[in-house]
Amino acid sequence: MLSYLGAAAQSYTNGDGSVLRSWTGKDAGTFRTLCAFLEAQGYTSYSSHAQNGSLFATYCRGAELFHIYYLADTGRLCAVTSDTAAATLPVPVPTGGSEPVTITQLCLPISSENVYSNGMGYVVRLSDGSFLIWDGGYPGQADQLWQTLVSQNGGEQGICIRAWVITHAHADHYSCLSAFAERYAGRVTLERFLVAPLNRADAADPFLHTSLPGIAARFEGAQVCVLHTGMRFSWCGLTLEVLLSPEELYINGGVADFNNSSVITRLSDGSDSILFLGDALHEVTDRLTALYGDTLRANQVQVAHHGVGDSDAAFYHSLGASTLWYPCGAQLYSWTVEFADNIARNGAVRRELAESGLYEILLHDATAYQRVWGSAEPAQPFDPGV
Repeated sequence: MLSYLGAAAQSYTNGDGSVLRSWTGKDAGTFRTLCAFLEAQGYTSYSSHAQNGSLFATYCRGAELFHIYYLADTGRLCAVTSDTAAATLPVPVPTGGSEPVTITQLCLPISSENVYSNGMGYVVRLSDGSFLIWDGGYPGQADQLWQTLVSQNGGEQGICIRAWVITHAHADHYSCLSAFAERYAGRVTLERFLVAPLNRADAADPFLHTSLPGIAARFEGAQVCVLHTGMRFSWCGLTLEVLLSPEELYINGGVADFNNSSVITRLSDGSDSILFLGDALHEVTDRLTALYGDTLRANQVQVAHHGVGDSDAAFYHSLGASTLWYPCGAQLYSWTVEFADNIARNGAVRRELAESGLYEILLHDATAYQRVWGSAEPAQPFDPGV
């Protein structure tokens, strides 16, 4: 089907068997021609949009997925194909419900399993009372996550998780899921996992290949949806954008640090937005800046790699955020206490951001915090009742 484009300059096979192909020296006209060709072949549009000169579109025909994008900054045309992945795409949920949308950062105190004060777990309650989850943290957060859902749902009955995003396969991000599945899988409805599994040869941690299918099977009806750069999904008036999936880096021969396998997402509407950076290092944040420019901005930002990455303060200032969610505690955050080499790892950046006076900074060790979506009010402590 893609033969008229000539031989792809690069290709990469993802963990689910989908294949990303890339052609250089293309333009927006080639992208539009390919869209017209797919529509003539009976594919239907799932989503499409333009951003900072780049173009993105997802097409389906039965279970077949054809996701294409043109990257204006590099003149590359990319296509991801799968014979089965279209069946796993989320069904858009229309705007509805009157519940206030909230973002909750789980509390991850220092413990025997969390000796470095890191980890990551976020819960977004949508206007219809359903939930989106990012990561979760360690097994010790499973009960807290359950109680958070129960409290925000108003009881144990009818808890619906629209999507559970796993940013990458490091245990301080995904291992809460394993414990939660063992204890609570039969007590919630979980519609989809959203993941970006690497080729097995590149997976420093094999979790997304070996464990996730079995965990997903515990949740009746749950599907695993694989994410690609430029995909978009919608629930209750909020849009989840996949800004960068790791295949974009690995197609060029891999990267030195597995933290760069983090999938980058942004949740937004006309009133608010939050950028989730996972554990991305400067290779990823540099790529995001080059690709999206000023359109990368967000009101709220989850600071990358627990605030001990190597992205500079200028990157965070460029995002225009007023709230920085730090998935780390006071010891790891401090630039005055030598803890896990945190000063050398990014202490100067944390100090500049904190002393700028521009940001509400939220750490996760002393308490869970919750913000109301679209509100100018600061975050408030949240007690899940564990």
